[in-house]
Amino acid sequence: MSQSAASHREGATVTDAAPEGIDPRIPHVPRVLDYLLGGTANFECDRQAAAHAFAGWPGETGGVEGVKVDIRHARGALGRIVRHLVKDCGVRQFLDIASGLPTMDNVHLAARSAAPDAKVVYVDNDPLVVAHARHLLAEDTDGGVSFLQGDFHDPQDVLARASRTLDFSQPVALVLFGMLHFVEDFAEGARLLAAYLDAMTPGSYVAVSHFAKDDEDTEMNATLDALDKQLGEAVVRRTRAEVARFFDGMDTVEPGVVETQNWRPADTSGPAPLPMWVGVARKR
Repeated sequence: MSQSAASHREGATVTDAAPEGIDPRIPHVPRVLDYLLGGTANFECDRQAAAHAFAGWPGETGGVEGVKVDIRHARGALGRIVRHLVKDCGVRQFLDIASGLPTMDNVHLAARSAAPDAKVVYVDNDPLVVAHARHLLAEDTDGGVSFLQGDFHDPQDVLARASRTLDFSQPVALVLFGMLHFVEDFAEGARLLAAYLDAMTPGSYVAVSHFAKDDEDTEMNATLDALDKQLGEAVVRRTRAEVARFFDGMDTVEPGVVETQNWRPADTSGPAPLPMWVGVARKR
C-alpha cells in the first residue's frame, strides 16, 4: 500500500493544498462525500457545502452528523463485502464503476489489506474526480490499481480499457455502489448490468448498493424525495424486491439484499442509518 493511501485510510490532517487542475474554492460532490466519510481529500468549501446541503437530513441522528452515519455505514458494508470476496471467495480483481474518490477504505484499500496482489480498476465519468483520484493514487506504482474516465452506459468502452489491467478470463467482482439508482428505467439498468456480466467468467460477482424505498414509511419517502430535488439529483428509490431482481439468474450471497448495517456486521452498536439496500451475487 502506498504511503498516501495509508494516510487517507488512517485520517491524516485535512489539507487545502490542491492538485493541479483542481480549484479548492469550488465545492465538488465527490469531495463532499470524502469529507462525510472522514477523509482528507476535501477543502473548506466542500465542508461548508456539506453543512448547508445536509442541515435538514432526516433520520435518527439527522443533519450533517446523520448523513455521516448513513454514508459511513454504506462504506463499511463495502469494505466487508470486498474483504469477504477476497478472503472467502478468492477474488483478486475488482471493477468499481462510479467509484468517486478512492479514499477511506475504498475498494483497493480493503482488497489489498487482505491480498496485496489484488487488482482494481476504478471508473468514473467526472473528469475532476479522475484528476483528483490519479493524484491520490500517484504512489501506487505497481500497475495493479488504475483509474479510468468512463461511463457505465458504455460497457464496451469500459470493459475494453479495463482489460488492460484485469484478466476477464478469471473471476472479477463488479462493484456498483450507488450506481443503479441513477438509472431510472429498471430494464435499462438490467440490460447494462447484463452487458458487463456477459464479459465476465462464471464465478465472478456483482456487488450493489441502492437507495431504498420503504413502502411502510410514506413520510420518510416524501422527505427523501424532497431532499433529492433540493440537491438536484434524479434518484430512483426501489424496494428490496426490486433491487433483488437485478440478481435474477445469479446466486445471491447470504444474507441476501439487506440494509447496509445488516450485511455481515462486525459491530451492531451505534445509531441506525437510513435504509439503503446492499447485496452480492455470484455469476453461475
